[in-house]
Amino acid sequence: MAVTLRCPVVSTQEWGQLTRSLGLSPRQADIVKHLLRGGSDKQIARELEISVPTVRTHLRRLFRKFGVNDRVELILYIVACLRLDTTRPPEAS
Repeated sequence: MAVTLRCPVVSTQEWGQLTRSLGLSPRQADIVKHLLRGGSDKQIARELEISVPTVRTHLRRLFRKFGVNDRVELILYIVACLRLDTTRPPEAS
């Protein structure tokens, strides 16, 4: 049984910064956000009102984009990138 987190893993500001730095499309960002909350393919599909095969297509493209093999590696990659982004000083506008 999958555990789904109800509380946000990162702040809205951190999330926006991360999605921009990783070059995630809005739908890719939705998929990753649900992954970070522990959602299964079926749960993600239901929440985003898309089919399970569509979720899996997005996941495959994300795996390829970041050079990872599965959802665990993708989550670890995203968390590592988040940590890097939050340890850097903010850029001047």
